[in-house]
Amino acid sequence: MRLFCFHHAGGAASSFAGWQEGLGESVTVVPVQLPGRERRIRQPRFRDFGRLLDELDEQLAPLMEGHYAVYGHSLGGLIAHELIRRVVATGRRAPELLMVGACAPPHLPRAAVAPQHASDAELTSWMRGLGGVPDRVARHPDWLRRSVDLLRDDLCLAHSHPRHPAVPLPVPLRVLAAQDDPLLTPAQARGWSGHTSHDFRVHTLPGGHFFHREYPETTLRVISQLLPVATERV
Repeated sequence: MRLFCFHHAGGAASSFAGWQEGLGESVTVVPVQLPGRERRIRQPRFRDFGRLLDELDEQLAPLMEGHYAVYGHSLGGLIAHELIRRVVATGRRAPELLMVGACAPPHLPRAAVAPQHASDAELTSWMRGLGGVPDRVARHPDWLRRSVDLLRDDLCLAHSHPRHPAVPLPVPLRVLAAQDDPLLTPAQARGWSGHTSHDFRVHTLPGGHFFHREYPETTLRVISQLLPVATERV
């Protein structure tokens, strides 16, 4: 089974480094790299959700013909959910399992700081409050400035997400929520239940918004326990 992984705002595919080793040979981890970072650093970043979905749909569709599952973290959860909405709406094969982590349901108002009006200092403070600024980045002004520019564009992308009423998908849905995440309360996590007509469950993990970096072993243990359930349904 392929596991497509979509990263958080201001992040990159490397946030899933170690997942292949941690999940083992029965899963092929496919970290999806958005433009404008790491190996795609020279490509322009997207600020429009629809245009991003068009590109992802074109590039990933051939890989989604077999058995697959999807995980998205924060912004990646919105991307993963919206992509699967499109897959289902066009009659293609749905994933065996959709997992979102640290991501509020898409029908709720946006909780992130408004990127169009926030200063660099405000974005930096907000990002640090969530634990999203590694010490090595904070010590280098040039790195920090580039990180803030990347975050601003990704937040603009998130704010361009088309908010719409919940449409239940015929896909099992799991929400990974951390105990100390200020952007996703337990009540908000349960709000995802309206987005599936299949079975639904919330899994609470330790840590904050970036629990997958704080507690990678715990996160991978939960995901590995969920994936065999999806496999058995095939």
